[in-house]
Amino acid sequence: MATISVKRGSSTKNAGKAAPDVDNNKLVSYTLDSLEGGVITISRDGVVTSFNSVAENMLGFASEEAVGESYRRIIPDAGDAGQVVRMIQAALTRGATFSSEEAVMTTCGRERIPVGMTISQLRDESGTSLGVVLIFKNLAEIKQIRDQILRTEQMAALGYLSAGLAHELRNPLGSLLGLAELIQDDLEPGHPHMRYTETFINQIERMNNLVEDLLCFAQPAISNLERCSLNDMLMESALFAEHDFNDKKVEVVINHAPNLPDVMADSERLSRALLNVVRNAYQATPNGGTITLQTGTHERRGNMRAYASITNSGSYVEPDVRKKLFAPFFTLKKDGTGLGLSIAHQIVKGHSGYIEVDSDPEEGTTFTIDLPTAESVVRNSEGADNAISHTR
Repeated sequence: MATISVKRGSSTKNAGKAAPDVDNNKLVSYTLDSLEGGVITISRDGVVTSFNSVAENMLGFASEEAVGESYRRIIPDAGDAGQVVRMIQAALTRGATFSSEEAVMTTCGRERIPVGMTISQLRDESGTSLGVVLIFKNLAEIKQIRDQILRTEQMAALGYLSAGLAHELRNPLGSLLGLAELIQDDLEPGHPHMRYTETFINQIERMNNLVEDLLCFAQPAISNLERCSLNDMLMESALFAEHDFNDKKVEVVINHAPNLPDVMADSERLSRALLNVVRNAYQATPNGGTITLQTGTHERRGNMRAYASITNSGSYVEPDVRKKLFAPFFTLKKDGTGLGLSIAHQIVKGHSGYIEVDSDPEEGTTFTIDLPTAESVVRNSEGADNAISHTR
């Protein structure tokens, strides 16, 4: 891309046709504000000369604040944003141009925004340089989609690997467990070697649990959907977890929403997801702490949704750690496999739901599992079928 030229004066071509009586400056302003991307023009001496409404919304500066200021105040030269400043400098001093470059801009609130940017030379009709023009578009949504596609591909590959690994390990582990139990049966009660066989058996069972997690992680897409009570599944998960952690002094508070709408779910797999999250809450709660289980409904984009929130006191998860919680094999626990929350995330996502994590040093940590209600799933499915039938 070479230059953008500014031509003054009016054309006599089509002189016989009526033209709208619009001031030229206003027409330029309307044009800039009608563009989908942000537009900033900068004079040769580095002063912002125009700043359209999209740039205002993205960067958080009003046009009145930006115009007349040095571009360095509007586009800080710090961290990743320094790349944009360097490109502007090259354009102003060397006449360089840039097309569809990916960069990062910083808002007035110090938020970093990924952008796609083009920088062109701005010239008048005689070719004299007036400065440069920046045209940029927010790539946050596009990058999110890219990351989601990459994550899906990685999860598919990992699932395939996990399934193969689990099947290879299952048979040898079964044989080892059988042999260890035979050896233990031959020992007299109280024999000094008994503690070795018990340790051996416990470790094999731990490996078996890991194999079961790998198989669950690698399971195919969810298909056996039926109407299920989220209240009942959450209560059942709480009872199982309480049994697993019966030596822990934790108070469990249950606030079930009455008349909670059913959800469409594979009950076995969704119960597994809920149990994994509740177990995680038990593990994170100190003795004397509280776990609160709550259900309810809310509306999102015109559809009713049901949610189950699991809150545990006494733990705080840093924002950087929260981003990794659902990654396979990421764990903060000494004996954890790092698959429990990843499996829960995968199962909930397969039900067109999502899990959110919120953590506060005073209030503790809350995992919220959000799912479409059965009625909204049926309604949307019928709407899709009707739309398809109308196209035939």
